[in-house]
Amino acid sequence: MLTFLQGFAIGLAIMSGPWLLAGLFKPEWVLPDLRPNRFKVFLRYGMAIPFASLLLGLTSLWGGFGPSLLGWVSGLGALFLAVPAERRIRRFLFQRQAQRSSKQHREQLDVNLERDADDPHADQVIKQLNAIRAQLVKLKVNVEVPERFYSRYAKLQAVLSKRFQAEELAMQRSQTLLKDVYKSSLKQMDSFIDIHQQLQLLDLNYIQRQLSDPSIKGIAKDALLQRQQLAETLNLESNSLLAEFEKTLTALDATRLKLSELGRSSASDKDLDQVLAALEKFNQRLTHYR
Repeated sequence: MLTFLQGFAIGLAIMSGPWLLAGLFKPEWVLPDLRPNRFKVFLRYGMAIPFASLLLGLTSLWGGFGPSLLGWVSGLGALFLAVPAERRIRRFLFQRQAQRSSKQHREQLDVNLERDADDPHADQVIKQLNAIRAQLVKLKVNVEVPERFYSRYAKLQAVLSKRFQAEELAMQRSQTLLKDVYKSSLKQMDSFIDIHQQLQLLDLNYIQRQLSDPSIKGIAKDALLQRQQLAETLNLESNSLLAEFEKTLTALDATRLKLSELGRSSASDKDLDQVLAALEKFNQRLTHYR
């Protein structure tokens, strides 16, 4: 056994030189790390492995010096087996950790509008968002809009529940203001649905096909042009509402981030008032737009 270890130590020490040179040229060839670099190559093949070989060789000299051929060959081939095996193990552990982190992240943000709306404790905002989502599914347009609003709503509720108690005046004020913002947004979504229902009735594709027919002239063509103009106006209104949705989502995100910062610091009531005042000001502009 000692002769095998002596041969193994010699073979390992001999191979550390070529692996060091190869690693200095291309670190990813000889390192199993996800982020290899030349410094790590030098530490492993210029210091760690030669020192380990020396230590192994010295501790196996108790029975005299006589390295075996089998140990020597095993030392020469050890790195060719160990590095790929370590690379596979690291990759497996990294993927497992990534999957676990991804699962935890999904669990933390586990919101599903259709599922949560069926909860008997769901409030009116959630139920109305789900009703709008169902209408948009039928129209086959922008189904993600109510879902995005709901994800913000759930996150804001989570932040508020951590920051305040249910009976606190600040909590009641925040909830009232938040629901006012959503009330305005829900009315905008109703308008958005009405616009797309009208667009489906106008059937822009049919209008364009008819206008491309040279046989259609006179009054019929004028009527088609008027319908086309009406459809274009409705499309502009739809795009304008989508832009308003984005502005509202941005304002909600900003409010959530500011509330989270207040929760991590020793914030005063004045700081909270500023956050809520900014949201209230945005809601007033939103109401005026409506």
